[in-house]
Amino acid sequence: MGKRRSAVGPIGRACGLGTVLLIFLLWAAAVTGTARADEGTEVLFTQGLVALRKGDLAGARNRLDRAVESDPGDAVAWYWLGVVRMRAGDNRAAVDAFDRALDLQPDYAEAILARGNALSRLGDQKAAREAWSRAAEAAVGSPVEREARRQLEVPRRVAAHPDWDLSASLGAEYDTNVLLFPNLGDAPPRPDGRTGPIDHRRDARFIYFLNGGYRFVNNDAWALGTRQTLYAATQFRTEDVSLVDYSPSFYVNRKTERATFGLEYMFTLFGLRGSAFLTRHRLEPSVTVREGSTGFTRAFYRYDASIFQTPGDRHLDRSGSTHTVGIDQYVLLFDRRGYARAGTSFTRNLTRGTEFDGNDFSLSGEMVAPLPADLRLWVRGEQRWAHYDHKSFYSRPGALFLLTGERKREKFTSASATLFRPLGKHWSIAGRYSYFVNQSTVDAFDYNRNIYSLVATYSF
Repeated sequence: MGKRRSAVGPIGRACGLGTVLLIFLLWAAAVTGTARADEGTEVLFTQGLVALRKGDLAGARNRLDRAVESDPGDAVAWYWLGVVRMRAGDNRAAVDAFDRALDLQPDYAEAILARGNALSRLGDQKAAREAWSRAAEAAVGSPVEREARRQLEVPRRVAAHPDWDLSASLGAEYDTNVLLFPNLGDAPPRPDGRTGPIDHRRDARFIYFLNGGYRFVNNDAWALGTRQTLYAATQFRTEDVSLVDYSPSFYVNRKTERATFGLEYMFTLFGLRGSAFLTRHRLEPSVTVREGSTGFTRAFYRYDASIFQTPGDRHLDRSGSTHTVGIDQYVLLFDRRGYARAGTSFTRNLTRGTEFDGNDFSLSGEMVAPLPADLRLWVRGEQRWAHYDHKSFYSRPGALFLLTGERKREKFTSASATLFRPLGKHWSIAGRYSYFVNQSTVDAFDYNRNIYSLVATYSF
């Protein structure tokens, strides 16, 4: 199909061209044979630009998305989609759209200029200046050249707050197996000292979540920042547990042209029934290697040192360390609006409690994909095999001091699907279904679990 000429670029738009003139130019392009033959797609393109002139960014984005889906070889449609995304504040997606336009038409000066503007908003000043220089060279003597050189001459201020984010979530969950002892096998003693399993099979709870991050340094070579997360849950039934999980982390990344070297430290405080249950220190070095523009591989080593606050019994003491090595492969999909990941890891558990010493091997994968009506789908799955060093005293409840029970082997499978949708500028809502099954040689650890969640989030 034929391709439109970029008759109306960012300079013309800045001069206040009206909707009538815009439609006239499109009609003129059609008369001269530069518009595509697909009238339906042409109508979508025109409607998208009219919606943009009216300030209807959602309507413009919807129609231009459909236009490039119908004709992915139209550089001008990709350019205008990038403009809409940039006006909506989605600068990363805007860069992706400008890249598509330039793949089709490398000398598209307006797209080069706009790409530099989007990169500047993302904080990548080096790449932005390279784009402006290229735009000036591609459009000598034009308004695009003058605008590009003006951008190059503007001093770039370093923001007082380089980068921060904060979100707060409130939700509800229904859990078919709160404490993971749902069967007729043996369970831990009751808190009141009486024997017999507690009925934790089904319960609902409120969940609360805070997630905030701050980057002290974020440039082409280094990133230094912190992230703070707080998760809390309140069970509806008083006999069931309420928990708190607070995990602050600090990270530093060294960026090069092909790879990023990272180091992260995380502290975790896990509280149960109003008192500290477990604390953990985690150190994780990693290296991420980029493969082209749409793929990268991440390899990592993770060291955890845990302190169990109330060990109670030598078999249940979770104090100790774990060592994990793993690798993840990522591929960006759907014009970089989604991704797929596959990973594997091996963990060696070294704890004081005999119930937890052993080896874990896991395979996992996930995918994020855009859907119609601004929905996003996130699916994830994991298969883990665990082999423990000692016999479990749960297989022989009366033999608490002589490990004469059965050696524990487990096969753990999990899967989840989440639907996410933004509601305006700050609000979003997500619904999730999660399924877990653990096949264990010890009855007390053999279970199935289903969790249904609905969470509303406000992003500041």
